[in-house]
Amino acid sequence: MPEKKSIIALSGPVTIEAAKADGESKGPAKFSVVAYTGGAIRIRGWDYPVVVDIAGMDRGNSLVANLDHQSTQRVGNVTDMVKTTDTLVLSGTASAVNQHSTEVTASAANGFVFQASIEADPDVYSEIAAGKKFTANGKEFTGPAYLVTKSTLKGFAFVSHGADDNTLVTIAASADDKQTPEKSEMEPKLKSWIEAMGFEPDKLDATQLAGLTANFNGQPAPKPVPEITAGFEGLKAERQRVEQITAYALNKCEDQPRNIDAIKKLAEQAIDAKWPLDKFRLELLEATVPQGSSPWARVEGNQLSNRVLEAAVCMVGRLPNLEKVFDDQTLQAAHDQFPQGIALNQLILLGAQAAGFRTGHSSKVTVEAQRAAFGMSTPQSIRAAGFSTVSIPNILSNVANKFLRMGWDMVDMTPLRIAGIRSVTDFKTITTVSLCGDTEFRKIGAGGEIEHGNLGEVAYTNKADTYARMLAITRTDYINDDLSALTSTPKKLGRGGGLMLNKIFWTKFLNNSAFFTSGRANVNTAVADMTSAGLAATETIFMAQTDPDGNPLGVSPAILLVPTPIKSAALTLMTSEKVKGSTDGGDANIWNGRFRVESSPYMSNSAYTGYSAQATYMLADPNEMPVIEIVALNGRVEPIVETADADFNVLGVQMRGYSDVGVEMQEYRGGVRADGGSS
Repeated sequence: MPEKKSIIALSGPVTIEAAKADGESKGPAKFSVVAYTGGAIRIRGWDYPVVVDIAGMDRGNSLVANLDHQSTQRVGNVTDMVKTTDTLVLSGTASAVNQHSTEVTASAANGFVFQASIEADPDVYSEIAAGKKFTANGKEFTGPAYLVTKSTLKGFAFVSHGADDNTLVTIAASADDKQTPEKSEMEPKLKSWIEAMGFEPDKLDATQLAGLTANFNGQPAPKPVPEITAGFEGLKAERQRVEQITAYALNKCEDQPRNIDAIKKLAEQAIDAKWPLDKFRLELLEATVPQGSSPWARVEGNQLSNRVLEAAVCMVGRLPNLEKVFDDQTLQAAHDQFPQGIALNQLILLGAQAAGFRTGHSSKVTVEAQRAAFGMSTPQSIRAAGFSTVSIPNILSNVANKFLRMGWDMVDMTPLRIAGIRSVTDFKTITTVSLCGDTEFRKIGAGGEIEHGNLGEVAYTNKADTYARMLAITRTDYINDDLSALTSTPKKLGRGGGLMLNKIFWTKFLNNSAFFTSGRANVNTAVADMTSAGLAATETIFMAQTDPDGNPLGVSPAILLVPTPIKSAALTLMTSEKVKGSTDGGDANIWNGRFRVESSPYMSNSAYTGYSAQATYMLADPNEMPVIEIVALNGRVEPIVETADADFNVLGVQMRGYSDVGVEMQEYRGGVRADGGSS
């Protein structure tokens, strides 16, 4: 599941009712918007497409309509919200008495194309796994995706460019046009829908009705003058340029509220001067970085270091407990040099420049620049004299391993607390001889000869194998300048490593019908519940176990392993001072603090052979006599993440996560299974 996002941005077509003609009752102009049609949408900051359940959407107490999401530019209020299975419709009035309300209504009457943008807090959402199908808003979707089941509308705005490039806006014609359709010509469903949006069907002219009908059907409104085609492509390209610059500027205003005035001014200059989007992005980057903090100038003299860049990336990714990972001086340097946060493209280009690659003032990452950043030779690169302190591969790997731990910690790690952990130096099979061999000391005879013992006939084996997965930061992430790809990708790999360890561990541990048997005297089939008497019976079986010579093991149980359905009962028994007994106040609880309770949802998961919702295990301390063992290459159980440049002709970064571990059952005398009834 992703970190909590602040808003969801949707968009849709807007219909603005024209002002009343002379002689009709005066009143504010009305507007309506098909805000959302129930499909999967791409939202900045979310890893996968997002589907918002329309039925679960609600509105705040007061929903204000403004211009360009600026709270000071009020236009009116949203008065109604209509939800169907696959459509969200908002309607309201341009009731504010100010220049912004006048600008919207007058521009609409003059033919200006508006779009709408709404904002909603995602109150409840879940991640849908890749390949899994789900249904929402009367439609079927396939993961990976996020499903927002509960959300609250917080804002509405008129914008020149919404989140959906395919939406068009329908503007009603002048009220002087008296071409009013007859009631009988209108479909009942369409009429009801128009009335629900706050309009009077009998008072709509032909153009107004055409626009609303287009919104009702989810189709673009008819073009007013389709025969005009001369110069269309040029006009289309210019409109796209303006929309791209406007959209990018609005996003930057949200990210950098302190620089709103500067961003607006530069956007106006870019539109008037016919700048392409790339030039505007570059000029904006340089304009919003405080003087003396230009990322390009910072490279000179090796003023940047790996540590500072790592801290900058971790700050953007909101790594917990930063103060425990970096010293105060490093954190301060990262904040001073990147007060607005570091971007993905900026990081890669800084690495390329530190390696001597001539990027000029371009903010675009090319294959050549990327390869220079990763220390790969290219014909276009020029190596700087001396040695750079910046190493992009090391930075990415260090950052990735920090965020990997976050994903690793999201997974249940009971195996690490109940298993013996052994470090190995290679992938060869290792052999462990049972602790219970013939080692009892014998009296030396007159001749002084010491009798040979034996280590026992039972031997246990184990070996480490490599488990791995690879993910990539793609060209799309560069284009979107999405730094979150550097932090979310390793978190996914960390979680994947944790899931892998659990899978192989519980597959071995739970499929134990040949390990816990009556013949080995390490199973209790008579206990039906988690009670004092039941624990006593299981402990008696444990303590009755002997070595091959019939001697007591000398090992006591230390862990009580239970499935999650009875975890509460086990904890109660291990922490209560009294238990039900013959006295009014109860009898003293002899089990208080006796065993450490461990539990895992895997134990009752039906996907695993041997699962049970009632079976419990009394285990020895794994450091004394482990019933199961995890081996790890060089003692590292957690996965490792490495980064590398993608293929020569591919713009992207590969991240691979791998673990070198193995799991096997070991000493059967180290535990007793209490079946506790059927599963």
